[in-house]
Amino acid sequence: MTIDLGASMESNAERNFNAVTYVVGIPLAIVLGIWTIWITVTAFIGGQAPFFFIEFTGFSLLRGLFWLIIVDPLVLTLAYWIFMLIMMPIGAAAAGLGALGDRRKK
Repeated sequence: MTIDLGASMESNAERNFNAVTYVVGIPLAIVLGIWTIWITVTAFIGGQAPFFFIEFTGFSLLRGLFWLIIVDPLVLTLAYWIFMLIMMPIGAAAAGLGALGDRRKK
């Protein structure tokens, strides 16, 4: 008698949650990451910061380092909160619908 530990009996709720995570979560995380990098580069080289009403003038190493060390962690925290505000209800709805499907099978 052998037991296959690699095979998992995934429910519909888990499958739905995983699918939503991949389809919505990964592109959203990429967009938020690019947004953060774009703001940081703008802080170093100057220009209009995206989605912030801040105009940086010219290149400044000191301003860029300040942004990278002090402001970027705050921006990343804000991006994380936005990500979770979007993903939690979507993931919960997908898992709930999958659980209803599992329940109807029995």
